[in-house]
Amino acid sequence: MKKKIILREIAGWTASILFAVVIAVVVDTKVFAAVEVRQSSMENTLYQGQKLIIEKVSYNFSRPKSGDIIIFLEDKYKRNYGDELNIFKEDVENQLNLSSSVNTRLVKRVIGVPGDKIDLIDGYVYVNGKKINESYVTSKTFKEDISFPIKVPDGKLFVLGDNRQVSRDSRSFGLIDYKQVDGKVIFRIWPLDKLGKIK
Repeated sequence: MKKKIILREIAGWTASILFAVVIAVVVDTKVFAAVEVRQSSMENTLYQGQKLIIEKVSYNFSRPKSGDIIIFLEDKYKRNYGDELNIFKEDVENQLNLSSSVNTRLVKRVIGVPGDKIDLIDGYVYVNGKKINESYVTSKTFKEDISFPIKVPDGKLFVLGDNRQVSRDSRSFGLIDYKQVDGKVIFRIWPLDKLGKIK
């Protein structure tokens, strides 16, 4: 009896690991992609080495919302299908070591959407005059290179990393464009003890 229980448990763990590996090796699709966190700017929410699933479709029909964790291209835009094809080609070439060019992607949290007025006062973030509750942040948020307050125009987003002390985000490089956004982080597949939805 014990042997059967142990075998069943091993089979369950094996299935979970295989499932995670199969998903993780998917390079890219038009719907989902598997990515690995390579920065510390989203700690304590996300850590280096964790593997995530991003979903790419919903932002074709709706806009990113405050609180969404997104992946975006640092300095490239997906203005049309040709741009998307070129970016995908460069990603594949880089994976196969055929090219040294890398499309840098960043993971950040959306704080401000079009129409929002963002301000940083005494180390706290204010959106439309109200201090927002950021339980995921472990340190204060101080100004860097851009001037505040800032109004978010149409087609743009204000993003911050959760680890504000080390994060390079909209405080330094300014607002990002919708056309830079690759997708929304929806699920963590590795490590297995952290498997699940991301908040």
